[in-house]
Amino acid sequence: MMNSVRTTGLSVLFIVLFGFIVGYILARIKFRGNRLLYVMFLMRMLIPIHSLLVPIYVVFNNAGISNKWFTLLLPYVSFGLPLAIFLVEGYVKGIPIALEEAAAIDGSSFSRTLWTIILPICKPILVTVAIIQVFGNWNEFSFALVLIKDVALQTVPLALTQFKGQFASDYPKQMAAMLITMSPIVILYFAFSKEIIKGMVAGAVKG
Repeated sequence: MMNSVRTTGLSVLFIVLFGFIVGYILARIKFRGNRLLYVMFLMRMLIPIHSLLVPIYVVFNNAGISNKWFTLLLPYVSFGLPLAIFLVEGYVKGIPIALEEAAAIDGSSFSRTLWTIILPICKPILVTVAIIQVFGNWNEFSFALVLIKDVALQTVPLALTQFKGQFASDYPKQMAAMLITMSPIVILYFAFSKEIIKGMVAGAVKG
């Protein structure tokens, strides 16, 4: 449980942070290669994740970064960023630029405008991104199975396989373990359900 909490928490934090910054820059700052960079992020969403299992396994083994406590953070963050950037970029475009212009006239710096004005406005979409990534990373099995060998570093999905053997399965304990591991996600969903709905319908109505 602690391995899953640590991995999921850190990966979601990095995804939300970097997704917000990059999404804002792509939406507001015009520079050469802006659209090309945006398309490159979106192209990652078209590549099936499981098709990269073998290359990532080879690269991580050669680099000596497999089977570490931070190993799963790298694929989780890299695969979660494109969706976060896509959602944040579209949301920021719906925010009137007059807010930032007024803040600049009042003497607000770029960083202050970003963190004190734009960030609170983007709260619904950032919560949506966080919930989506929590669900995905908490339940992720394939990369954890391939990249983690040490039992002490296993996440919840890998630990659930311990209750099933070749000739017998301990179903009562397996069901109890599944209930325990599902509880944090269910509680999290109901706690932020309103924010999720706000984020999903944001931008649906103009004017």
